[in-house]
Amino acid sequence: MRLSIFLLCDLVCGLALTLGVAGAAPSVLREVSGSVEQRRTVWQAAAVGETVVQALRIGAGRATLQSGSGQLLAASGSALRIYQNEPDLQTGKFYLSGQLSFFSQSAHLASDGRVRLDLRPPTRRVAVISGTARLAVGTRIITLQASQQYDFATKQVTPFAERDAWYDSRFVGEGEAVVQSVKGPVTLGPLASAQPGSPSATPMHNAAVDERLQMGQQLLTGANAFTEVGFTGGGYLRLQPQSALSVLSIDQVLSEGGRRQREVTLQLTRGSAWNVVAKRQGGYEITTPTVTTAVRGTVFQVDEDGLVKVFEGQVALPSNAGLLLRQDEQRSSGGTVKPLVPDASDLANQALDRQRAAPTRLDLSLAPAASELSLTVRSQPDTQLSVNVAGRDLTVPGNAEGVFTLAMRPNSLPEGRYDLTVTARRPGNSASLRRSVLIDRSPPVLSGVQVTRLGRTAHLTGQVADLSPSVLLRAEVGGQIYTHTLFLPQQTTFDWLLPLPEPGTVIKLSATDAAGNAGTPVVYDAP
Repeated sequence: MRLSIFLLCDLVCGLALTLGVAGAAPSVLREVSGSVEQRRTVWQAAAVGETVVQALRIGAGRATLQSGSGQLLAASGSALRIYQNEPDLQTGKFYLSGQLSFFSQSAHLASDGRVRLDLRPPTRRVAVISGTARLAVGTRIITLQASQQYDFATKQVTPFAERDAWYDSRFVGEGEAVVQSVKGPVTLGPLASAQPGSPSATPMHNAAVDERLQMGQQLLTGANAFTEVGFTGGGYLRLQPQSALSVLSIDQVLSEGGRRQREVTLQLTRGSAWNVVAKRQGGYEITTPTVTTAVRGTVFQVDEDGLVKVFEGQVALPSNAGLLLRQDEQRSSGGTVKPLVPDASDLANQALDRQRAAPTRLDLSLAPAASELSLTVRSQPDTQLSVNVAGRDLTVPGNAEGVFTLAMRPNSLPEGRYDLTVTARRPGNSASLRRSVLIDRSPPVLSGVQVTRLGRTAHLTGQVADLSPSVLLRAEVGGQIYTHTLFLPQQTTFDWLLPLPEPGTVIKLSATDAAGNAGTPVVYDAP
């Protein structure tokens, strides 16, 4: 066994010299995102600046290695080892640029352009995007030109057309990536490469508003469903029906001003995304498998096939020799630029944008005093309404017309005055109102009531005590009803003249406060 290894080494090393490969430079980690480990005595977390000396494996993330003047990008779920001071690519997906020499599938390769390797069964191939690559396979030396690929299984050279440029696929935004709205079946769960025990390994579940995306997770929309993902640094995307979005990495990076900021990198792997970017927001890009878009304050749609539509602003396409798409232009998946042709989906997204941009309406109906807390709020149907009272945050359900009602259980709040905050939150904006409410379950107390006769008039005096801001006195005299309102605490006494039809007429007096609490009527005989 050892002899065969030595013979293979001699053969490969001889072929490497034949390919013109000089002494290989060490492989140094230049970028590390997500779960990346390298093997020393044990597997341990890899860091930027380290030299890979034995092996490297990537979970949910990616890693970039520098070797001489070339770079190697390893995707999630990839693994490599170092053999004769060169990378030996074993499994996963890799993208190479510049001058590089490396091993893979018992072959030695040297490239001087842009090359990709796909090493996940059943696909095992090397494909040249630009430049050339030379392979030493057994006793054969094969030269691949741009747009050619070599299949390690069939040992055949065939034409190659890029349909899955995963190495460019990204959507970068500042801050946290947060689910801002959900309509229809939208699920969130781990990618296949997520490591057990990591936050992304949470089982697949229904996505919820305010849920923060974690590295290694995937967001999926079903038929007739969409979800909006916003960045706390500004901007949002609306993932369209039957689409998939993956979280590639969450990193702390240095901004141009030298401050550290959080940056989230997403990947559109299926379907399409509608994007709205603030005009002064920087560091915002999206790349599908066939097109990279650098954004300069715009509204645009992009899908997995490379179709890009610009509705506002402009979008640069660096993967297309600096092509700049302007407002009311679109680029087809075939690369043709022509006037924008909106479809029904575009019109629906524009309507959703207008709805999102509308100021949040918050109309509150709340009695100043009540025996139990009850309120009605009118806002937009896509609003999340909450009420903070007595240190508790209560979620208030609403209907399709945007009417929200809250009725607390009996005796859930003790009597007293409470300050409450009503907050209506919608994707992109919110509104709040502060109000005070009195919880009063006790009826008014009448005291010191005296009735005297002045001719055909009854003179009523007395005192009233209650928690509510007002009390309604009700007097029934000879079949007639009379009322008198007292405003507490300024008016705690009453002095009331009532018509008296004849001597000996009964006066029935009662009091009801602003919370609806009624005292027992008291009967008085007029002298």
